[in-house]
Amino acid sequence: MKRRAIVGAALVVALALALWARGGFGRWLAGDGVGRAQRPLRAGPATPRPPRAPVRVVILDGLAAADAHTPALDRVCARGVELAIDVGFPTKSLPVQAALWTGLTAQQLGLGPTNVARTLPPGALPTLVPDALAVVEAWTVIARTVGFAEVRPPAAADWASADATPAAVARWRTDFPAAARAAVASPRALVLVHVLAIDRAAHAGGRGGAAYRAAIADADRLLGALVAARPDATWVVLSDHGHRPGGGHGDVEPAVRIVRGCVTPTPPGAPPRGAVHLVDVARHLRDVLGVAPRTGAVGRRLGAAMAAPDPDATLPRAAWLARLAALVTLAVAAALALRRARPRWLIAWLPLAIAAYLAWRGVPSLSSRDRAAALACALIAAAPALALARRDRRTLGAIAISAGGAALALVILAGVPAAMFDGTPPARPYVTAWLDVGAPALAVVAALAGAIAAMSATPDAPARPVRPAAGRTRRRSDQ
Repeated sequence: MKRRAIVGAALVVALALALWARGGFGRWLAGDGVGRAQRPLRAGPATPRPPRAPVRVVILDGLAAADAHTPALDRVCARGVELAIDVGFPTKSLPVQAALWTGLTAQQLGLGPTNVARTLPPGALPTLVPDALAVVEAWTVIARTVGFAEVRPPAAADWASADATPAAVARWRTDFPAAARAAVASPRALVLVHVLAIDRAAHAGGRGGAAYRAAIADADRLLGALVAARPDATWVVLSDHGHRPGGGHGDVEPAVRIVRGCVTPTPPGAPPRGAVHLVDVARHLRDVLGVAPRTGAVGRRLGAAMAAPDPDATLPRAAWLARLAALVTLAVAAALALRRARPRWLIAWLPLAIAAYLAWRGVPSLSSRDRAAALACALIAAAPALALARRDRRTLGAIAISAGGAALALVILAGVPAAMFDGTPPARPYVTAWLDVGAPALAVVAALAGAIAAMSATPDAPARPVRPAAGRTRRRSDQ
């Protein structure tokens, strides 16, 4: 019994260490990974190169497509084309801008769902245009990371910078519209204007808040003034991602991933509206500025891309071998658990836990992850099974097997085993989020089942002494 208590205590300690390390595991999953190849996009008809012109790009950060029908933006679309742009995955500002300015998808670049500064491979468009300028409300780190050598404001006026000072930040909020107008009116070949207020309001109060609507109205008025300051330029106006209704983004929900964009003048061969990928927009920027696409870029000219939609083509997917391995793992775990459980319905705790989380918090994604809710659902669903089986080690083993099998299947789908051979895997739509919220909860249930089995199982009865047979004893006495 003492040995079992020691084993149970060790399992509890291991569980505590796993919960403590959960934050590091989540950060590892969200980190950059090894770049993956992107298949060619569907070919469209051949179209001419657009004429050379100065380029003006306006990014309305965080503007959801459903909220993007505003007067100034509508006028830009009416002068050119309206696009439904698939920004790819992950839907975070820096990975999205990296794809826009390099022409490579975030998976080709191996970028995780964070806005942390990092070094991109050479060849980003701003590095090839000597006078390129970025004017941003904040987060200057993004513009610098994607290749803009000249960025305004200075760090002291960037509220997202560690070097910011309140007075400088307040001045820049007042000066930003005028600085943006002066930049687009200049003779520079490439100017980026990055509007952050919409995204900040959506994070703070969701898409239904008054601050979000006010930020959209302010940005639209600024857009009208910017276009009026340089009407002869090629204008590309788009969002980098949308938001869920309550705010937040990062995964591939259509409301987050598909954004509205407007390009004027009309690209050669382009219809009035159509669906394209962000790398197609990146190709258009290079065509207008006379810069060749990067090696490995799959973007098409906009007219060709609009004529040949290729939905979801830039989203990463688990390899078929990984999907098969995950399916086999689940099937084997379920069969073993069913064989051991008494009664068999006890292993229904796992689908009940999943159903409870889906009903309470919705589908886990990088836009919406609630680890505490996942842990609560798993513990509540597993509690009756653990209580009924606490003195039956076979049934407790079945609970642990079902939890471990589900966690292992998620690990396989997320590409974690590949990290042993070629480095951290890039994040994957939904799967990474399921792993982030599900694996710790499943580990808790498995560890609890093991601890209960070790500490509370009925000890084995002592073995009875073996007595010699009566006849054999008599023979010995006779001797």
